[in-house]
Amino acid sequence: MKITAIETIRLASYGNAIWVRIHTDEGPLGLGETWRGIDAVEAHLHGEVAARLIGRDPRAIDAIAKELTEPYVGFGAAGAEMRAASAIDIALWDVLGQATGQPIHQLLGGLTRPKIRTYNTCAGYAYNQSGTRREVLRDTAINAAGPYEDQKAFMTDAGALAKSLLAEGVGAMKIWPFDPFAARSG
Repeated sequence: MKITAIETIRLASYGNAIWVRIHTDEGPLGLGETWRGIDAVEAHLHGEVAARLIGRDPRAIDAIAKELTEPYVGFGAAGAEMRAASAIDIALWDVLGQATGQPIHQLLGGLTRPKIRTYNTCAGYAYNQSGTRREVLRDTAINAAGPYEDQKAFMTDAGALAKSLLAEGVGAMKIWPFDPFAARSG
């Protein structure tokens, strides 16, 4: 199996997210994603990464990850290159899962527990849509973009939000009620 193309997908409604699709000559398409600084990530993917991956075996996940994350001594652990490498890694594992007919968790060594706890980020429907810094809804009169606007809910009644999440089996929530004060005070 060989990689034939690297495609990036951007949606206007999510200006701070980018999806990467890896095409192969045998059919499986791998989908990966990342966020923040997507102009730089996309430029890196098409300007440097694609040329290095076209024609390669997508099952060489570890070798590709090493090449993308350790290209030279002193390479940093953050930035567009790492976000691009992360999206490629996710897509390669997706290709391998499809090619072998196995779930990715099985390919990574199998389940270690029957279930895992989750938390709600409480970011609201507009999270990651603007392409700019996330802002906490300061105006509690803002209309919800959907049936459950959790960012608005934690600013107006965090207790009721917590109870509703507990009723759904979600035992933790991530909120940031002090962000507006931090931004104003520097």
